[in-house]
Amino acid sequence: MNLGIAVIIVVILVYLAVSVKIVKQWEEMLVFTFGRLVRQTGPGLNVVWAGFQRAVIIDKRIATTEFSTEGTLSKDKVPVTLMAVLFWKVSDVKSAALEVKDYRGTIDLACQTALRDVVSRSDLEILLSGQRRLDEEIATQIKVRAQSWGIEVQNVEVRDLKIPDSLQEMLSRKAQAQAEKEARRIYGEAEVVAAEEYLKAAHVYEGSTVAFRLRGLNVLLEAVKSNQNTLLFLPTELTDMLRGIAPSLVPDNPLATVPTDANDTAS
Repeated sequence: MNLGIAVIIVVILVYLAVSVKIVKQWEEMLVFTFGRLVRQTGPGLNVVWAGFQRAVIIDKRIATTEFSTEGTLSKDKVPVTLMAVLFWKVSDVKSAALEVKDYRGTIDLACQTALRDVVSRSDLEILLSGQRRLDEEIATQIKVRAQSWGIEVQNVEVRDLKIPDSLQEMLSRKAQAQAEKEARRIYGEAEVVAAEEYLKAAHVYEGSTVAFRLRGLNVLLEAVKSNQNTLLFLPTELTDMLRGIAPSLVPDNPLATVPTDANDTAS
């Protein structure tokens, strides 16, 4: 008799232990009695009577879903492989459990469908340059579908976009050609500005002989500052002007090698 009571007590304790459910802080639990929803509880210790009650615990933390589309043709008929990540969480536990059979699998399928739809309606140039617009468009499509499932879509981020190697090489050459074209344009504009400035300087030199000679002296000074001996060919009128200013600076030989430092002078 004592053995039978002990067995009954053990069975009751085991039944109570099986019936106890612990819901964590980031979870919510739905309790069904004979298939009918009877209550929705938050975190803590709960009792779900085994045998005629069933508990569904749903994680409400932010989750990520990676999805991709391989070989999907863009609007301009280019095969594109696009990979993205969706950030989402369950906002309505009741809808997520009752309105859709498998909300995680459904979210994954919805992501792939939205991604392929966006790729097929976009040109390759838009896919390559308009990543932010692409993220927003995919997220908008998924939000519309997932709202009735109790899913809150946070955002979508495109991780990678792959195109055929031959096309990638072609785009690289195109970018290099455009960069070279821009560089040539800037160089041409600089030449135009320099020519205009030279023209202004020519007008000044034409009206003032003194200004022209001073410019010649400045060029001579820059040449003398060189780190090596410099062979200078001096015009006759420039040498005459230098003799009038400082005779010691002009040698008798019209082909003059001008030393640049004290050691060169001494030698």
